[in-house]
Amino acid sequence: MKITRRTFLAAAPLAAGAVLQFNGIALGQKADGGLFAIPDVTGDALSRLTWDSFLPFTNTDFTFGEGSNAVSLRLVDMKDVRPEGRRYRKGQESFTLKFQGPFNQPLTDKTYQVNHFNLGDFDLFITNGGRVRRNQYYVAVINRIVS
Repeated sequence: MKITRRTFLAAAPLAAGAVLQFNGIALGQKADGGLFAIPDVTGDALSRLTWDSFLPFTNTDFTFGEGSNAVSLRLVDMKDVRPEGRRYRKGQESFTLKFQGPFNQPLTDKTYQVNHFNLGDFDLFITNGGRVRRNQYYVAVINRIVS
């Protein structure tokens, strides 16, 4: 699809209005406040969990879901996925969590209520990370600015 300069310039005010309507979240986040500040997530339990929170609990079990649908997944790996060579300010983090679970109880890609004996309850989105032998893997990506 070819977009002319005239079409682009005509659409620019609409795009700017949409960004302002959503409080600038479409443009990213800034930890230092201002027009595009990070939304208040104090009620979100996951917002208090950082790389350092999860690291001591590799090879421990996390319960995904509730009641009879609950599945126990083991945190088997963590990776820092910030691009190499870029400078980061304090509070920026980007990492993945890799969980291993039984292949006979597959989970769909969605947000689950998660419970851990030490970290407590929080919501986490996981996606299919593939299957190896009799193990199903899942991946969660944490990419944020921590204030």
